[in-house]
Amino acid sequence: MKLIQHTNRILFWLGLSLPMFALVVIGWIVHQTGGQFKDSFSQVAHTYKVLNLVQQTQLHLLDAETERRGYLLTASDEYLNAYGKAMSSVRSDIQELGNLAYDKADQQTNLLELQSLISDRLRIDPNMMSDGKTNLHNELAIALTDQGKNTMNEIGHVLFEMGQAEEFLLNNSQQRAESDTISSQITSVVLIGTVALALIFIVLIVLRLEKLQKVVTVCAWTGQVKYEGQWIRLDEYLQRRFGLFVSHGLSKEAASKMIQEIQELKNPDQQPPPNPPR
Repeated sequence: MKLIQHTNRILFWLGLSLPMFALVVIGWIVHQTGGQFKDSFSQVAHTYKVLNLVQQTQLHLLDAETERRGYLLTASDEYLNAYGKAMSSVRSDIQELGNLAYDKADQQTNLLELQSLISDRLRIDPNMMSDGKTNLHNELAIALTDQGKNTMNEIGHVLFEMGQAEEFLLNNSQQRAESDTISSQITSVVLIGTVALALIFIVLIVLRLEKLQKVVTVCAWTGQVKYEGQWIRLDEYLQRRFGLFVSHGLSKEAASKMIQEIQELKNPDQQPPPNPPR
């Protein structure tokens, strides 16, 4: 009986502690998952911002190269003003790219190369003008056009490298987010199973406690137990009710009484010896 009570106590505390532990772990997983999703979302948004800015920078550089070539070919102030606006936008774009990629050494290297190309290839050199306000010869116009194409190709290559680096980071962020999601789902399923198992334990314990709390009717004369409408011996009741197997023995009082009865049968006229003091 003590073993059953001890087992019930263990099952009770185990069934009570498992749901509490599962709830704590689920809360921790929800917190961690929320932080991971937030980081992944921020990383994805940051990457898309850099990619859009790279494309915007490329368009502004193309405008600057076109306006520069137009000014060198025509010496028109209209082209010069448009060139100045385009270069201002380019400087703003590069500054913002530098702020977004301040912690990435490879992107900083690409930005330095991009700034060097802009300084060497897209600045306006007054010495290229013929008397300051005259048109250039056809040969020089063709040279400027070819030079512009080469410049934009080199600039496009640098910007392409920057975009590739950001797309690589984007793919890593997406894969990490998917992996975190799968891990969270598996852990949640395991915890839900743990909670369900704990609830089953609790139900079993409650049922067993309800059975133990039932009143047992014992015959005051024979000592038999009333079980399911029948009067049965105590050992049979324990076996049927709790699955316990009972062994039999003989107490000292019963042994003394049995010996006394045997002696009385052998010597019916002999006085029985007094009972020894206990």
